[in-house]
Amino acid sequence: MSTTQTEIAWTDRTWNPVRGCSVISPGCVNCYAMKQAHRFSWPTVYSIPHTGEVQKEGGPYEGLTKQTKAGPQWTGVVRTVEDALLEPLSWRKPARIFVNSMSDLFHEDVPDAFIDKVFAVMALCPQHTFQVLTKRPERMLAYMATPLRKRAMAETVMELSERRAREAGTAAARIKLDDFSA
Repeated sequence: MSTTQTEIAWTDRTWNPVRGCSVISPGCVNCYAMKQAHRFSWPTVYSIPHTGEVQKEGGPYEGLTKQTKAGPQWTGVVRTVEDALLEPLSWRKPARIFVNSMSDLFHEDVPDAFIDKVFAVMALCPQHTFQVLTKRPERMLAYMATPLRKRAMAETVMELSERRAREAGTAAARIKLDDFSA
């Protein structure tokens, strides 16, 4: 459940390289993502055909919510999902993409280096419009205002471009740090 087509009217797709959140304001009480994450938090149990061996796999949101008298609540645990990071690079058709519809990119437990990677992927996908919503505008401002942020993002763009090229067996895009100078 890292990426999906969506019924949300103002976006075309969702992309969730981060999972989990914390309740930080009264508006969080009615969070749809908290309820949705709870639906996907249970382990999947299945048996392997022909062997009868029983396997148990954790749900993608396992441990991120808990059931309370008031309904599902975030536990405060947040996970970055490296496997979901490069997904938008494979979407050719231009789309409006809701980034972290099931979390908050600027949650205090998401490392700046991971946020750099998310923004680097966005930079590598100019055909898309990325929609980033947050309940933590102070963290977002502090992140964006950090000295050398532009250089850190540029270095991450280069790293991800080279990684993508290795995986695809093609040449990396020719990106220089000078391309990101003011």
